[in-house]
Amino acid sequence: MNSRRYILLISAFCLTAVLSGCSDSKGWTEPFPDRSAITVVDSIGIEMGDSCYVLGAIADAEISPSGTILLLDQSACCIREFTPDGIHLANFSRRGSGPGEFIYPFEMALMPDGRIMVADMHKQSIILLSETGESIEDMSDWPLFVPTSITPLGENLFAGCEMKYDMTDTEMLIIIKPSLFSLADASSEYSFFSDTLRFNLDLSDVTMSAEGLTGVTLLSSDEDGRVFYSRKSSSEGVVYCWNIGADSLFTASPGFPPAAKTEQEILDETEYTRMQFAALGLNALPEDFEPDPFHVMVENTGVDSDGNLWVQRGTEAQPVFDIFDTAGDHIGTAEFPGTGKQWQFSISPYGSLAWNNDPQSGVQKVYMIDLPVIDN
Repeated sequence: MNSRRYILLISAFCLTAVLSGCSDSKGWTEPFPDRSAITVVDSIGIEMGDSCYVLGAIADAEISPSGTILLLDQSACCIREFTPDGIHLANFSRRGSGPGEFIYPFEMALMPDGRIMVADMHKQSIILLSETGESIEDMSDWPLFVPTSITPLGENLFAGCEMKYDMTDTEMLIIIKPSLFSLADASSEYSFFSDTLRFNLDLSDVTMSAEGLTGVTLLSSDEDGRVFYSRKSSSEGVVYCWNIGADSLFTASPGFPPAAKTEQEILDETEYTRMQFAALGLNALPEDFEPDPFHVMVENTGVDSDGNLWVQRGTEAQPVFDIFDTAGDHIGTAEFPGTGKQWQFSISPYGSLAWNNDPQSGVQKVYMIDLPVIDN
């Protein structure tokens, strides 16, 4: 087995939680107890009927610069395009190993001119499509892994997390480098900084995750060329901000403490992970599977049309966001009306969407949402 596949297999089943320094909640006060409301406007998705509206597993969703809604359907291996009102327009791409085709797409990003980037784990490629879905290029010449958490930065630049690794006698080190890339070259122009994940090689005391490396990091960007990085950690809830020249601008954190999962949450997470593994053709969870006993601190990030940074807490029973202005000051808190831990969000200058990876009804839907106006 080659080294790349070995690391992909290990990282797909386990990641260290890095639970050092977990403090309790004493001495911390909610800074914005009066929360603004995020509003659901409409939805896309039905249980039965027209196949254009029966959604599979949504890996990502974005509102394009032109206002259309693009849904990356992982199970159908295509991008579904809808009008702002939810009317189906077209499907882009299909399952296959040819140019512009998908095998296991896991995330999507939209360039300012409407071009579409899709990261595919199995092809180890970033697939570049035109605004209307035609294949432009499969970028596959990566040193080890395809970058994750891709986000646009201007006309032909994007940021992504470059993954490298090293070995010690007892540990495997995954080195994460949020980096700047060009669509003209598969090598990074420079890295903003380095972050490190540590894996115990005997795997006896390792906290498991079905997401693997594709779910560890968060990167967002805005129209002014700023980049925001956070890692899904159960001990640190910090977002780091740089400009396109790699100058550090600020760190954003509301300062809330780590939060332990309830026994029922751990049982629910175990069952959800079992179903995810079954969908990948694996009949059982890894031996000694044990979820992280603490919630991740930061679940998601995004930037709205005013340049405000939205940071979703991973510690709440329903989706709650802390909002920071362009200087990194905490200016408000907002909540979404849904409940549960499987809600995902796409917040961008062009608009915002939400979807639940494990809907109680069993029907996959994507919701068009309005963010509240936050007065600085």
